[in-house]
Formats: sequence, C-alpha cells, structure tokens
Amino acid sequence: MDYKGEKCPVCGEIFTDDDDIVVCPECGTPHHRSCYTAESRCANEEYHSTGRKWERTVQKKPLYKVCPVCNFPNRVTDNNCQRCGAEINDISIVSMNENEPEKVDDNIQAAFSADQEAFLDPIKYLGLDPDEDMGGASMQEVTDFVGPSTIYYLPKFKRMKDDGTKPSFNFFSLIFPTLYFANRKMWGWAILAAVLGVLLNLPADLLLYIEEFPDSLASFISNNKSMIQAVSDICLVADIGVRALFCLFANWLYFRFAMNSLKKHKTGGRPASSIKAEGGIKPMNMLIITAIKYGIGFIVLAALYYGFEMATTIKDFSTLCLM
Repeated sequence: MDYKGEKCPVCGEIFTDDDDIVVCPECGTPHHRSCYTAESRCANEEYHSTGRKWERTVQKKPLYKVCPVCNFPNRVTDNNCQRCGAEINDISIVSMNENEPEKVDDNIQAAFSADQEAFLDPIKYLGLDPDEDMGGASMQEVTDFVGPSTIYYLPKFKRMKDDGTKPSFNFFSLIFPTLYFANRKMWGWAILAAVLGVLLNLPADLLLYIEEFPDSLASFISNNKSMIQAVSDICLVADIGVRALFCLFANWLYFRFAMNSLKKHKTGGRPASSIKAEGGIKPMNMLIITAIKYGIGFIVLAALYYGFEMATTIKDFSTLCLM
C-alpha cells in the first residue's frame, strides 16, 4: 500500500517515497522503521484491544492522462483524448492528490481549476467542455437539465449546435411518441402526439370494435365498410409518416425545448440548483398522458356517436317534412 502523504504517528513527519516504512501487524498503522524500533511498540497500541484498524487520512483522487494537445484530463484507461481524439497511449499519468502538487507545466495546471471536480468528469460531459455555450445555456446546464441519458443526448446536441443538423434517430419516439414526450415533460408535443394518434387510428378502431357500438352506428359502419377501410388505410400510412417524423426530429425538438426552458429559467432568476428538478424525466407523466389519451379517444367517440345520432334525427325529420 502507498503511504505517501500520510504522517508517522511517532515523529509526525510525512512519509515520502524514500522512507523505510513498517506496518503494525495488528492494526495496520504505518511507522518509520527507526521510530518503530525506538518505541518498540505500535503508536496506536490502544487500537489492538478494540480491534480498530488504522484508516488513511489522505484520500487520493483519481489519476488522469492529460492530453498534450488540448490539456483535457482523461481516464487512465483511455487511449485517445475524449475531447480532441489525440492519441494518449504514451502520456504520463498525473496524480490529482490535493496533498501532492504535481510538477506539471502551467498549461496543464490551468486545466485543473478550482472547479476541477466538474471538469474532471469525462463520463458526465463525455470529454466536452462544461462551459461551452450551447445557444443560451452552458454544456453543464444542459447536462443537468437532461439528467439521464446524457451519453446519448450530449453528442447529438453538440452536433445540432455546431452543424445545424436536425434529423437524428430516436427509436423510443418512433414506437411510443406520446410516452416519450410526456416522460421528457414536453406536454405540448405529448398532447399533439396523443390527438394525432387517436384521430389516425379512429377508422381502424371503428372497424375493429363495430360490435361494441349501438345498432344504428354499427349498421352505418357495416354499410360503409369499404369506404371506412380505405380511409383506415390512408390513416395508417399517415400514422407511419407522423411516427417517422417524430423519430427523426424528436431529439431536435428536445434540444430546442431544453434551450428554451433553460433561457426561461435564467430570465426568471431561479437558482441553478433547480435545473435538475425542471428537466430530466418523470415516468409518472407516461401514466398521465395515457389516461389523457384514453380521455381524448372517449370524447372523439362520444362526439362521433352523438353527431351521427343528430344527423340521423335531422335526416328523419327532413323526410317527414317532405311527406
């Protein structure tokens, strides 16, 4: 075990790489060999009766490889810089122990700012600069707002910002567009997707549940089955088209939603700590939008039924008047 940076409990001196260190076999306390020999006992002998073990006081921070091109600190296991892609196989490892100042040049030291904990998180920011402006909000703010799945969204958002790219593939929004938007708290798009889903599936539902309708409406559907089937086929194609559009542009819509939400957050003077609460996901919203969608479907069917009944009544009344 490396005891560099710890203090000898006898002389109080900090251990260095050149020190001859011995460890108590009972509690694990490290001593200078000369100090242990002089005392002829462990400095923490009271630990032995209680079974307590010596604990490290200097907590080492992770080691990083600093890219010579952009000075970004990468993980030890990385072969290429996560920011610029430069090869870093042969780069020396830098220790981030606060009690062990490394002899590195000024440019590398600049990368380790006071806010280094946020900066030195290659997983959280995927090698991207957390202070980069994404169009009214920083990368760090966008990361906090997105919450889960930053590894999926951040590269796409950066490409959209840098290149103006809009289309990208979002499988969840292809299969369940309504649930996707609701889960991401995009209520406007969630309700629009729900309404379109109900309307475009209405002809098929009429044919599927024909036996469940009142006799008059069921008779009308049966007599016009071929026409309703044709409309159903058209709606099926339209539904596929709508889903394809959501699939291709859902990520861009979410990017714009995130940017607009963060701008409102800033202009409203709300604290940065509330960004995570405003963004992220909320699975409960999927249950809510499902209930809303069924409610919309019920309203549409009720309107269709009463509209049909009213039309039938008017037709019968007109027939009586002409007799």
